[in-house]
Amino acid sequence: MDSYAADAVLTAHLAYVIFVASGFVLIPWGAWRRWRWTRSLRYRVLHTAAIMYVALEQVSGITCPLTLWEYRLRGESGHPAALIPHLVHALLFHSWPPAVFTGLYLGLAALAVSYWWFLPPDHS
Repeated sequence: MDSYAADAVLTAHLAYVIFVASGFVLIPWGAWRRWRWTRSLRYRVLHTAAIMYVALEQVSGITCPLTLWEYRLRGESGHPAALIPHLVHALLFHSWPPAVFTGLYLGLAALAVSYWWFLPPDHS
């Protein structure tokens, strides 16, 4: 049963990553296409807060709570056994040096903040 719960946490983690990553494409594309929802103050606050949280975790050396939760649920097995969760896990987790992630997340956080000036949200 814990493997199903761990897979659910992994799915939530993937959804979080998709939300954050897609925002970097959808915000400028939405501005170009004049989509109102990409200029929504709520969406922009959530998107900026989401990447800022990730960057803060990385700079502070904090392990993501979703990662910890998944690993605790998996126990000693560590990695998912089923194919799809295994592929998702491989997509989300890499053994790159921490400096790579720090630079990536800080750069993305700066990009999200720059969107507030270059592609400002609607405040109405």
